[in-house]
Amino acid sequence: MTQEDYILNRAKNLKKMIVKRRKLNERIHLFEQMSDKAWQKLNAELHWLSMEIEKEKERIGFVLGHLTLFELQDEYNPSGWHRYEGIKGEMQNLKLER
Repeated sequence: MTQEDYILNRAKNLKKMIVKRRKLNERIHLFEQMSDKAWQKLNAELHWLSMEIEKEKERIGFVLGHLTLFELQDEYNPSGWHRYEGIKGEMQNLKLER
């Protein structure tokens, strides 16, 4: 895969996620009409999606040369008690055609 194709694919994915986040943000303000469980599920989905958006931004920034491996986050914390590994390993192993 070329650098341009990688960026294009990631940018399309990023756009889809941002549109989805916008829709979730609109729904989250209707918390008065939701059960506690439904609101918690929606809130968790919003946090997870926000983490995935940040990962995509970092991937694109790295491939564009705006970020180095050392500037990528070591871990993501979408909530106070969840931790997920960063994308350094993924980016370190990325092989793109020139």
